[in-house]
Amino acid sequence: MVAMSSDAAHAESVEFAPERANLFAAGLIIAVALLVIPSAPQYLAWLLLIPAAFIFWVLRARTVVGESGVDLRYAFRGDRSVGWEDVAGVGFKGSRALLTTKDGAEYMMPGVTFNSLPKLAEASRGRIPDALTAAQEAQDEKVVIIHRDGQQFMVSKEEYAAREASKQPRPDRTTINENTTENPKEQ
Repeated sequence: MVAMSSDAAHAESVEFAPERANLFAAGLIIAVALLVIPSAPQYLAWLLLIPAAFIFWVLRARTVVGESGVDLRYAFRGDRSVGWEDVAGVGFKGSRALLTTKDGAEYMMPGVTFNSLPKLAEASRGRIPDALTAAQEAQDEKVVIIHRDGQQFMVSKEEYAAREASKQPRPDRTTINENTTENPKEQ
């Protein structure tokens, strides 16, 4: 979820937070737990702590990108603020977005996904590059060639046109003249 913050210190800042749809998943976990817990409440009551912690994380964790830098708000540890002069870049390990500083420290960015890179680049005013859009634009200028064995590769449209122009008809294929009605096997 991306929303504009009204805080004066973060004028025109953009907030990235975990999707609220995760609360539905937590509700389903609670419903299942409530079906199981009555069988042994003294041993299983603690199961409700897991979805409660998840709900707290969804409501609290967020990343705020503004003019001064990136503010990281966590649910279960101290918050962090990183100024733009200290930001080295953003990377991904699995599904986790990590903000890397120039001294090598990595901080998780709650609410930031790979698909939110264009909005992150816009919010940072280009300080964090948008590799996703650049890759999609580069791919739009390419043609995918797939071989019969499943191997595939990409070439530019010009390279593809040159390949097609240089192809000669294979001698094992019979070419049929469109003007004749004869069957080539009878010849």
